[in-house]
Amino acid sequence: MCLSIPYKIKKINGQKAIVDNYDQQEREVNVELIGNLKIGDWILSLNNFATQKISAKEAEEIIKLFNYE
Repeated sequence: MCLSIPYKIKKINGQKAIVDNYDQQEREVNVELIGNLKIGDWILSLNNFATQKISAKEAEEIIKLFNYE
């Protein structure tokens, strides 16, 4: 089973972005599959590739599920 993890974009450099998740762990993600991203946007990532842009509300709901709230 694979899970897409929500991340918030902190920095964009070409086709790569520095993102962090709810645990504030930064990582680099390839964002070439999604256009028109900006700092502060939330994305879902699978295997270090951004797969979908989501709203902050959707990210919050997913994070709550991961925390079993």
